[in-house]
Amino acid sequence: MLPSAGVARKLDEGAALLAQGEESSAALTFAAAAQEAATSNDIAGYGRAMAQLASLEESRGESEAASDHNRKAQEAFLEIGDGAGLVQTFRVDGFLNVRRGETTAAAHCFAKALSLSLQLDERLVLSTLDQVVPTARYLVELDQVGGLLPLGAALAQGVESAARGRLPASGDFAELAATVAGVFTPLGVMAEEPDLEPPGRRRLAARATHQAWLVDAMTKRRWGLAALVKETLHTRLRFHEELD
Repeated sequence: MLPSAGVARKLDEGAALLAQGEESSAALTFAAAAQEAATSNDIAGYGRAMAQLASLEESRGESEAASDHNRKAQEAFLEIGDGAGLVQTFRVDGFLNVRRGETTAAAHCFAKALSLSLQLDERLVLSTLDQVVPTARYLVELDQVGGLLPLGAALAQGVESAARGRLPASGDFAELAATVAGVFTPLGVMAEEPDLEPPGRRRLAARATHQAWLVDAMTKRRWGLAALVKETLHTRLRFHEELD
């Protein structure tokens, strides 16, 4: 289901303003689109306007407003069965939980987005992972490497859940998502279990490194995960052994 022509024009105007860095004007335009959609009972347009507002507000740190608008977007997308819209709202929920420091809740939100993406569209899988990997990098920068454990575990669970549904015919994107998940879990375990014996630490480090190399090979270094893993091992986990 598509928004009405008038609402779609306002959404495009808001997106153009946002691309120009005019965030306040974009927010007003998205709000006007939402008002027009609500008045005309344009559920698709209302959901998209609320989702755009939520994403913009989250990026500006306006968590309370973003959470409210994101909930309204989810309700609209559920009513009309807009899976791609739901993926977007799940990702915004993930970012909101990261801002609150609720890493496990954030992980489950990203996992829901990934699971649904795998059942809908390969491009959604990539765009979801495009947001998951920077989230992992952010946790590393904050020295919250332990947060990678629930992130990796939840993503793996999301892939497993999606496998029970309809996946892209090639299955390559499910493999990619599972491999990305496999990068994070060993690093999280190392952070949460600092007293592990050296052989155990080495196995975990090798597993994370191997999975990161695989991801980089599959994606032509789209996210540079091997470099991220190496940096995390050396600077955050005090692991300086050379791996084969």
